[in-house]
Amino acid sequence: MVRLNRPPEDADLALMNGAGGPLMAVLWKDGTADAALSPVPSEAVDEGRSAEGVLTAPFDVVAYAGPVTVDGYERLSDLLESQKRHCDVLLILETAGGDPDAAFRMARALGFHYRRVHALIPRHCKSAGTLIALGASALYMDDRSELGPLDMQVSRGDEIGAMSSSLEQSTAASMLLAQYMDAFKISLADMCDFGLSTKVASEIAANLAAKLIRPLAEQVDPHRMAEMHRAVSIAHAYGQRLAERGGNIGQEALAELVSNYPSHSFVIDRKEARSLFRRVWPVQEPFRSIARRYGAWLSAGAQSVFPVVSLQSFPFDLKDCSDDQDHAAL
Repeated sequence: MVRLNRPPEDADLALMNGAGGPLMAVLWKDGTADAALSPVPSEAVDEGRSAEGVLTAPFDVVAYAGPVTVDGYERLSDLLESQKRHCDVLLILETAGGDPDAAFRMARALGFHYRRVHALIPRHCKSAGTLIALGASALYMDDRSELGPLDMQVSRGDEIGAMSSSLEQSTAASMLLAQYMDAFKISLADMCDFGLSTKVASEIAANLAAKLIRPLAEQVDPHRMAEMHRAVSIAHAYGQRLAERGGNIGQEALAELVSNYPSHSFVIDRKEARSLFRRVWPVQEPFRSIARRYGAWLSAGAQSVFPVVSLQSFPFDLKDCSDDQDHAAL
């Protein structure tokens, strides 16, 4: 611990690299610097940080809250073109998801403007939000943070405003196939027990199984199934391209995100995320203070119909980190 010899309101905090790993340093507003404070805990430098490296000041902070939309992409692009100052960026995401096309454009824009993109997930980052996070080379997740599967939602034709999972039809088809096979096996075994030949028994069992599931199979719309398949293909294709840029997830893990989770709302917490992504780190200083600075702003934006976007430069004065702080945003 270092005793400060000037008022704290004249100082900013920033990360610096030291022999023992990343350290906290005091940067005075006149440009001078004091000795480093206590080292960042060892957990903060494990799991691949030595290869990718934690973000060190200065870097930009882009915060995005609300639905992922084309309008959100346009707002983000305007800020990047007019206010970008540094080579690296910390992206803070709070979203329930939205348009996968817009998500892809947003991640591409960040990758174009910045050398390194790291993503901080304070609470919820679902669906299309997770797609954006694939473009980041590292994730910071807290105890309450959660990502979601890349389960794109498709509008239901029979209900205005209602959405359904892109995996719904394929799941139904898999269930029908499983029921057909179970019915066929049971019927075949019963026929063979009566002394019928395998050929005759299999023909009878196949007819019985088909009649059993036909009422259900007739409710499957092949055009709807094709639409669902396209939605899954879009998520996977976008994910592949963003994963190449971020380098934080492999192809097998990406396939799991797209199709191996049972529900759209499935919680992918930090522990689960570490089984998918290569670099998932706990939220420690100064990132915890940065997240706290945006707390109320993110919560309000997440409840809004329209997205809000903010771009600021770090280091900023962490003594003012509070939930009610105002932010210049579009």
